[in-house]
Amino acid sequence: MQFEQIEQALQAPVMDAVIALSERVQTLENNPEGRIYTAYRAIDQTLSLGYSNNINAVIDQLCERDFVLIASRRGTRREQRLLLLTLKEIGIASSYNENCFSASPNTMNHLKHLGWPLGNLKQSTQSNKTRKRFNPEH
Repeated sequence: MQFEQIEQALQAPVMDAVIALSERVQTLENNPEGRIYTAYRAIDQTLSLGYSNNINAVIDQLCERDFVLIASRRGTRREQRLLLLTLKEIGIASSYNENCFSASPNTMNHLKHLGWPLGNLKQSTQSNKTRKRFNPEH
């Protein structure tokens, strides 16, 4: 009896995951040029996290605002919206607009864990970490 209840309880989340996955595949097929991206502006250490169907046009717009494209990969607009919602829910506030964030170690760590494309920025934040050593005399 308990096995049947457990099975019924798991059916809804599994179906939700299957539906979400099929929507993602359909969206990627319908928008083969769709890309999610990260751009960085060094002067104020700001990240711009976005989605575009035409990455080359976005690169030009970003350059006008002194941003440099750091990384991009195939993705969906839904993926970008979910990322922005997740960042808001975990308490990471946007700066200039809803797509811009401070490139703090905390923000970078969350983006890395959420699978957002970070390119070389991921490596530079990892190299800035220092290890604390245990010293029994202190």
